[in-house]
Amino acid sequence: MELSQGRYQIGGVDALQITERFGAPVYVYDAATMKRQYARMTKAFGKVKRLRINYACKALTNVNVLRIFRELGSGLDTVSIQEVELGLLAGFDPNDILYTPNCVSLEEVTEAVEKGVRINIDNIEILEQFGAKHPNVPVCIRINPHIMAGGNSKISVGHI
Repeated sequence: MELSQGRYQIGGVDALQITERFGAPVYVYDAATMKRQYARMTKAFGKVKRLRINYACKALTNVNVLRIFRELGSGLDTVSIQEVELGLLAGFDPNDILYTPNCVSLEEVTEAVEKGVRINIDNIEILEQFGAKHPNVPVCIRINPHIMAGGNSKISVGHI
């Protein structure tokens, strides 16, 4: 959002006019800003061979936003079977979807396998079960480095 003549604008449109037309609350996403930020990121890593940026679906699951990132060439990072299904609905190729389940049943992981997405497992128990049930399916393994990062224990990542 930018400020113009004391009024907020989204994509060059006055925010107040948007609410007058569509009512409130209303959710408006600026595709130009998303595209610009994606371009900044790809440029920042421009020297990386075979760069693959995945949009974290849990950040915003609006199917039209997902379509924008697909059109930009992004992959999709998902954490639930519902997010996988949204990605497929948005037109992502299953090979461009990475599924990292957390605290789900082996049945849900199997459902993702059947949809053809890439599987990323971060749990030894599920990894053992997965390997026994799907010995010929490639899998990514997410490793927890046990390094505390973040402002406090409730938002920290990378630790037990």
